[in-house]
Amino acid sequence: MPTDQKEALIIVDQPAELGRDLRVELEELGWQTLVTNSARPARKLLSENQFDLLILDETTLPEADVQLADILSEQPETIPIFAIATREGTQLQTAPALEPDALLSYPLIPAELRDALTQKRTQPDTTILGRSDAIQQIRESVAQIAPTPVSVLITGESGSGKNLIAEAIHQQSARSREPFLIINCGAIPETLLESELFGHEKGAFTDARTQRSGIFEAANRGTVFLDEIGEMSLSAQVRLLRVLDAKEVTRLGSTAPIAVDVRVIAATNRNLQQAVAEGKFRQDLYQRLRVIEIEMPPLRAHPQDIPLIAQNIIQKQSDELRMPPIAFAPDAMNALQQYHWPGNVRELINLIERLMVLSKTRHITAADLAQHLATTPETEPSYLPVLAGKTPAESDRDLLYWAILEVAKDVKELKAYIMQSMQTSPPPSLPVPIYNAPIEDTEIGYTEAETQALTEKDIRPLRELEREAIANALRVTGGHRERTAKLLGMAVRTLYRKIDQYDL
Repeated sequence: MPTDQKEALIIVDQPAELGRDLRVELEELGWQTLVTNSARPARKLLSENQFDLLILDETTLPEADVQLADILSEQPETIPIFAIATREGTQLQTAPALEPDALLSYPLIPAELRDALTQKRTQPDTTILGRSDAIQQIRESVAQIAPTPVSVLITGESGSGKNLIAEAIHQQSARSREPFLIINCGAIPETLLESELFGHEKGAFTDARTQRSGIFEAANRGTVFLDEIGEMSLSAQVRLLRVLDAKEVTRLGSTAPIAVDVRVIAATNRNLQQAVAEGKFRQDLYQRLRVIEIEMPPLRAHPQDIPLIAQNIIQKQSDELRMPPIAFAPDAMNALQQYHWPGNVRELINLIERLMVLSKTRHITAADLAQHLATTPETEPSYLPVLAGKTPAESDRDLLYWAILEVAKDVKELKAYIMQSMQTSPPPSLPVPIYNAPIEDTEIGYTEAETQALTEKDIRPLRELEREAIANALRVTGGHRERTAKLLGMAVRTLYRKIDQYDL
């Protein structure tokens, strides 16, 4: 049996031959089928197996509405439901909770069944998971705009799943069989971005050894998804605007335009209106991209969808890692729904992958989550130079940047102090004469002494100068470290480190 064979669950009470007819037709089309005469055993089958289609007759629909509505809502993906009106001349009354995706007549017409299956198969299952009002609205918007050729701007926080909306729009459009190409405008150096987008001719720049087509040419008749569009340079924005207006591209180093038919979907986590006001993003391009705008809400805005999203992630991770799936205890799921999720769905994916690898019991409790999630990241300040939810590579990079900035700050403070010490008179360790009487205006004559050339013996190491300066300042302030730091123009934290370093 092929591994990609789809399974259908058939629930038919009367007439009995309907179940047999459905099984024969579906198995001829490559489906594997299970048939039952009531919804009660179907509940157990649905809880233990993954079905791709559910078919009910008119008499079992009310029972299925009571028995199966809750378990169907917990499935990681929506299962298409076909209903059959078995009583001739009656209008099928749909159940309150179960809304059939297709209505079939009885006696069964094989062509009608095949047409319904074809329609479901040409409309891929949406990857936008969730049953909250916000997610439902997004799915409705996607279904409405997908058949049109208009440009779409998707906004939302990083990691919230903006790419899923772009994929759903493409899959539900007439371009679904054509290329869907993604380019991250923030991940490609500015000098290479225009070449990646529009292509180049041989010799257009130093490393252009061959002719190359850009992503717009490669995606002709398909869709281009420009992620992080807010990071695009102004020069590339000008060229992109021409692609949208004239529907043609010109390779770097060429003057010959090439006609392209491409739908553009853009996404950003930046405020483009503010970027326009600051002159960092073109107003005309912003309006051209924002024909339709869809905002993807952050995960914390629809916590009721977390159980469904988490279950879908667990299943995928289990298949990819070839490991048994984990399960969240009620208190753990409650903790997930109360967490702030600064990294959104991407952070949830990283968390589940980490738990899949590290968990020994496969049963995750709230105590198990405590070491992986911050308790109240929205209110408690973080004293670390990295944010929770970042990947290990991102955290290591941020730590390195932080350390470099600290060293640079120390060097700047030391340089400023030494320059100031060289330009001012020696510290007031010698007695200074005090004049009680007014000084008469007198002309003072002086002669300029010849400057002696310095030798290597006259140069003292910076470490020695710094130690001496700190020691002198401590003596002047009587060991008061905050006053010492202020006198030296040095951060108190840096002073403490220097005192330990020089054993003062």
